[in-house]
Amino acid sequence: MSIKVSFTVTKGPEAGKSFSYDSNESLILGREEDCGIVFHDPGVSRYHCLIDIAPPSVVVRDFGSLNGTFLNGQKIGQRNKDDKPTEAQKNRGTVFPLNSGDRLGLGQETEIRLEVKLPQYCADCFAEIENSENVNPEGLPICADCHEKRVKQEQTSAAEPKGGGKPKGKAGKKSPRRPAKPKAPKDGEVTPAPDGDQARQAAEEAARQEAEDKARQAAEEAARQAAEEAARKEAEEAARKAQAEKLGAKRHCEICGKTMSGDDSIDICDECRDNPLKVLMYMLEKARRGAEAGDIQAIAGYRNVKMLGQGGMGQVWLVEEEETGQLMALKLMLPQRAEDESSRENFLREAFLGWQLNHKNIVRYQKCGQSNGAYFILMEYCEGGSVDKLIAENGGRLSVDKATNIILQALEGLEFAHQAEVVAKSEQGVNIKVKGVVHRDFKPGNLFLDGTGKNAVVKVADFGLAKAYELSGLSGHTRTGQTAGSPVFMPRQQIINYKYSKPDVDVWAAAASYYHMLTGEYPKKFVPGKDILSAALTGDAVPIRQRGVDIPAKLAKVIDQALVEKPKIGVQSASELRRMILDVI
Repeated sequence: MSIKVSFTVTKGPEAGKSFSYDSNESLILGREEDCGIVFHDPGVSRYHCLIDIAPPSVVVRDFGSLNGTFLNGQKIGQRNKDDKPTEAQKNRGTVFPLNSGDRLGLGQETEIRLEVKLPQYCADCFAEIENSENVNPEGLPICADCHEKRVKQEQTSAAEPKGGGKPKGKAGKKSPRRPAKPKAPKDGEVTPAPDGDQARQAAEEAARQEAEDKARQAAEEAARQAAEEAARKEAEEAARKAQAEKLGAKRHCEICGKTMSGDDSIDICDECRDNPLKVLMYMLEKARRGAEAGDIQAIAGYRNVKMLGQGGMGQVWLVEEEETGQLMALKLMLPQRAEDESSRENFLREAFLGWQLNHKNIVRYQKCGQSNGAYFILMEYCEGGSVDKLIAENGGRLSVDKATNIILQALEGLEFAHQAEVVAKSEQGVNIKVKGVVHRDFKPGNLFLDGTGKNAVVKVADFGLAKAYELSGLSGHTRTGQTAGSPVFMPRQQIINYKYSKPDVDVWAAAASYYHMLTGEYPKKFVPGKDILSAALTGDAVPIRQRGVDIPAKLAKVIDQALVEKPKIGVQSASELRRMILDVI
């Protein structure tokens, strides 16, 4: 059983409803029907607040709601009645942690209660159990198997002979007590007939013997159970001591030599793990020596050249294959929290999807893996750099010709990815065929140029990595604090339902990137110091010709249409947007 986060509506029109989550999730709460949890309370804002779940961590932040958000009765966010939603700023963006049992009030009537349910373990065998009704003599929960063993042991003990006496009768039952044989009378002695007192005394004696037998059996059973319990506790204590000795065993960091304890699958200390350069050099050297089999051998024979850049998921380094001189890019990701086996599998499963995309307008993944909790992807190197770097070098804007050439090539890459048939591994470990991979973080910073000048080939990078990194839990959060993807290039549909985004969110992001190349501005108005997610959620794109750029009216109409979000995204496919641009130029 994984950690379960549940919300129960305790007050308001939706009182009694419950919502449960066992993985990373971002929820918009509000009146609009596309919110993650919808409340039909007029006191709740259309988009009231955001709840981020990364079990067991849960945080909330208000979106500048009109009637406020309250944590256990204390106000944690609200805008002034005279302010427009985009003007509220005092408490917006402030994150508040939630604990199990906390009450969250929305508006004037609605209230929800949070419960975080942790896994439960059997007190006898320590296996994970769920909602066990069985307990041991100490009142601690035990699994069904251990309960059954205890019942069988008790039944067996009750059937065994006690005190080393003679065997019992058939089927383990006691032989019936025989009446005492009467003594033969002496010569001349007359044997009196038994009277009522003698019969009563005989019955009392029989009852006394039976009571003594039961007491002796109960004492023997209690002694047996006490011995078993003592043995179990002794075994538990021995296991705990062995684990403590294992965790406390002195080991030394292979980078700095510092004494460390803890997970013996990690060879470097936490301080060194937080230094990407140290980790990279360590991994390359370890691969060169062949000191570790498996994933790390993918980068054997490479040497570090320089860092190319860094972003929300890690750093990108230029590496060179020593034998051939071929240059490659190595993306190194350092998790912000200790990851588990499930996180590793989720990340590598998503990265594997991107690896299967073989197209001239998509950066190729060569190899990927992990070592000591650091994840790496070896990929194609594009010497022309990123498009956001090109924008900066050209004064913040690109000409219509340059921007159009770039976006048309990028849309070819998107079209291929959205239609590609790839093999995915399910959570049960079964390989299945799926159609299409969604990028989820399309922006100029993820567009690279292979070559320079007019003949440069545009390549889309990092397919699937935003989803892989965030939803695997490797970052320790979903979107609060540091947003998955880039809100300035995200449509509202992606903000509301990031986990299940469809190809059309990439199409909107492509139009937003084209807009940015031409204008140097983002499609929506983002005011410094204001809540970015809220502005992206509630704002509309500014028509491109209002940005003071001279572009053909027909092209402007295409871009404005592609940036429509209500009731749905204006252009649904990459091939459609590409055709519309070609038609007007």
